[in-house]
Amino acid sequence: MKNRSFLLPSAIDQPSVLVVEDKVDEQLILHYILRQQLQGVLPVGATSGQQALTYLRNCYTHQHTLPGLILLDLYLPRRDDGWKLLRKLRAHPTYHSIPVVIISASTDTNDQEQSYHWGAALFITKPIRPQAWQEILRILPHQMPIS
Repeated sequence: MKNRSFLLPSAIDQPSVLVVEDKVDEQLILHYILRQQLQGVLPVGATSGQQALTYLRNCYTHQHTLPGLILLDLYLPRRDDGWKLLRKLRAHPTYHSIPVVIISASTDTNDQEQSYHWGAALFITKPIRPQAWQEILRILPHQMPIS
């Protein structure tokens, strides 16, 4: 299956969750689950760290609402790609306050420790179990509508 972007062509003005996932099938599953779990919140996708940063920059430049949460696959496709994006987000004066949840197939405790070290709010191992969604919902900003 050809890898394609799920990024919207322009920024949006409704509550959103930015999903950064390089695998199209997993991107589709996450978007579906988000639409089910967070009605009224738009899932927005990026397949690379660069696309995610471009989307955030467009939101900021055009004074659109920034995502209330970022779901970040650690391996984009390499682990260092996910950590690089996480470090950039945490160092940015505007994006640093957006909670980032790492979603990874990795069960390596070093991956988990490094993710928290670089500022992740939560580390969830794929496949995402229903109880993990409760943890994700708990860290969402209060102004986001939750079904």
